[in-house]
Amino acid sequence: MPKTNSQIELVGAIEELISNIGAARAFTPSSQEELRADLHHVQMQLNQILRYLRKDTAQHVTLGENAVSELEQKIDAYEAYFEGFDPYAVAERCRTAALTEVARASARRAERVYAKADLAVGSRESALHRRYLNRLSDYLWAVARYLDATAPQSRNEKAAVSEERVVMTSLKELNAMNPMSLPNIKTFMQALEDEAARRGLQLVIAVCNKEGRTIAVHVMDDAFVASYDIAVNKAFTAVSLKMSTKELAKLCVPGGPLYGLQHTNQGKIVIFGGGVTLRDREGNILGGLGVSGSTAEIDTMMGDVGEELFLRMQNR
Repeated sequence: MPKTNSQIELVGAIEELISNIGAARAFTPSSQEELRADLHHVQMQLNQILRYLRKDTAQHVTLGENAVSELEQKIDAYEAYFEGFDPYAVAERCRTAALTEVARASARRAERVYAKADLAVGSRESALHRRYLNRLSDYLWAVARYLDATAPQSRNEKAAVSEERVVMTSLKELNAMNPMSLPNIKTFMQALEDEAARRGLQLVIAVCNKEGRTIAVHVMDDAFVASYDIAVNKAFTAVSLKMSTKELAKLCVPGGPLYGLQHTNQGKIVIFGGGVTLRDREGNILGGLGVSGSTAEIDTMMGDVGEELFLRMQNR
């Protein structure tokens, strides 16, 4: 049977749907054990459809008539977490909800492919399968809304409490000690790393003293290898030129007063965002912070977050 055959395409669409549901299930928190079990049950039901399409008679198991009504009951159970059906709703803060939306898109595609292949398949079972896929896409949409409505709030609250606890503990020491001492810098960098993790970022964070010597570097899991040197050089650049790398970039454009500066200092000068100065409450430069691992815009944002956090840790 050629790969372009509509039934072969349908089998592939169902396999893709099963895999995407598996990805969503893998990232579903262990606290949502019932939902994990429901998603696994759906995968098993889709496998029953696959056996029918492949004419696998080794196991005499078919999708039951109650499969559609089960999905409808589960959709009703999630109704409290959304107001009406919004086809344009998207996951905003929850990774598992986003993966569930991917699975939902796969379910929609599988339904369309089944409609095209129905003439070749043609049976009462295929009609049930199409109804099931239709309701499955709505079920996955409802699950995504539920996950996005519940998980982000609790996670954000925990992150906020965690960040506040770190800051409050460290501020007692920073008020009486040198803010650039290694213990205080480690506390500061951990707070910034926690914030990056909360935003789903994998960064390298580097801090140097006012002489440009590196004090500490934090490398988050899965950060780019190249980000290490870039972060260190961003911190050096901010201190050595007494300005953020974002500000420096404006001066280094072709025709600018510092055009070509990035080619000096053995290539250690960085002219894109993510490097900032760390200052005391009087505005004196104490050191530099370099952040690298994402786009220039996000690196710049996280550098600004770090700069503000460093000041807050002194002002408490």
